[in-house]
Amino acid sequence: MPVPTFRGAARPTRLALAALLAASAGCRDTDGPTAAASQADARAQAAGTHLQYGVPVTVGNGRARTYVVLDQKTGAQLELGVALDEQALENLPVGGHGAHGPMTEYLLQLPAQDRSPFRFVELDWNPMGHGFPYEAPHFDFHFYTIPVEERNTIDPSDPAFATKAANLPAADLIPAGYLSSHQLVGKTPAEVSVPRMGLHWLDLASPELPPRNQPFTATYIVGTWNGKVIFQEPMITRAFILGLRDGASAQAAYAVPSAARYEPAGLYPSGYRVSWDAARREFHIALTGLEPRS
Repeated sequence: MPVPTFRGAARPTRLALAALLAASAGCRDTDGPTAAASQADARAQAAGTHLQYGVPVTVGNGRARTYVVLDQKTGAQLELGVALDEQALENLPVGGHGAHGPMTEYLLQLPAQDRSPFRFVELDWNPMGHGFPYEAPHFDFHFYTIPVEERNTIDPSDPAFATKAANLPAADLIPAGYLSSHQLVGKTPAEVSVPRMGLHWLDLASPELPPRNQPFTATYIVGTWNGKVIFQEPMITRAFILGLRDGASAQAAYAVPSAARYEPAGLYPSGYRVSWDAARREFHIALTGLEPRS
């Protein structure tokens, strides 16, 4: 679903923009694929691994389904992701209803073999994006650590909505270099929290943000609600995904910034990858380099 960073305002306030620029100056560069992420991907794609799918859901003219990659020798889980077959990116809805524009939601069950703390995936298609700098048609891949029933209670009609929105997680649960959307636009947490999602946090080193202001292609977001981190979210444009099938490179891998502490404990990614699998004729959006964190 949409990240609300600049939804209520065309651009960040002067004060918020100044803070963003100052913080960005000291952040790492996340412009492109990293060596560590590429090494993790090589392990997941090596011989001796097994891919297991979840239940498919119709998307566009095709289907989406989650999957895990397991090491056949050790049983270790190397990867968790979403597979979109080639036709899933065709004939996508042009309408739909979201908090800040047209959107279509798909809920994906995880495979039985998944051992991560994630409970389900919410896949959102945003045909018109949702505000600067995320105006391009794109997908949101929300990997939730809470059940659907708890997610559904994030509702502005809740009398405690503002209190829960303002209950930010402990600082050590947030990845270094991330800032919440309410701080970026100078509003209250409740004003920018999204129903059934909560508050979004952005990596200030993301190239689509100031001072670089590059076109948005792929970014990684963290979501929080009522004192907890509740989802991790690769957000990727349709054009970028298709470009991996049609361009010179079939994949792009990125590092994921780490937090000092994780709740609930379990397997969390050190990277994410967007790739085209020519043999299976499907695109993979993967959380990679899964490592035990607590």
